[in-house]
Amino acid sequence: MQPSERWTLRTDGEALVVEFPHGTGLSPADGEALLDRWRTVTADRAVDAVVIVVKTSRPCSDAGRRALRESAQIAVARGVDRFAVVGERSKRRYLKRTIDVDGIDTEAFNDDDAALRWAKCPSTAAPSVETSS
Repeated sequence: MQPSERWTLRTDGEALVVEFPHGTGLSPADGEALLDRWRTVTADRAVDAVVIVVKTSRPCSDAGRRALRESAQIAVARGVDRFAVVGERSKRRYLKRTIDVDGIDTEAFNDDDAALRWAKCPSTAAPSVETSS
C-alpha cells in the first residue's frame, strides 16, 4: 500500500484536511512521506487551519506521534493557528495532547463538516464536543 493510500491530504479553501481512514497505521516511512507532503502543500498555498480526521481505531505508532507533532510545528511556523480534530473520544483527547503547541487553538469535533466550518471560520456557531455538552 502506498502512503497516499493510508491517508489523504487535501485543501478546502484555506484549510488543510488530513484524513486517516479505518485501519490506517503509519510506519516511519509513511510518517516521513506524510511530512514531506504536508511541507509541500503548506509551502505552496496559504493555510490558516488544519482539520485532522481520524477514523481508525488502531493505536497511534511512534512514527504517527512524531509526524503529528512535527506537522503541528510546521503548521505553526507557516501561520496556522487552528487545528480541528475529529475522531472517537479517546483519539480526540490524544490528538489534542499531541498537538499541544504554543500558538495553536485546538477544538475537538464528532462531525467532519462541523470541524471544517469551525476551521474555516472559528467565530461561527459550529459547536465542538467540548462546547456542546
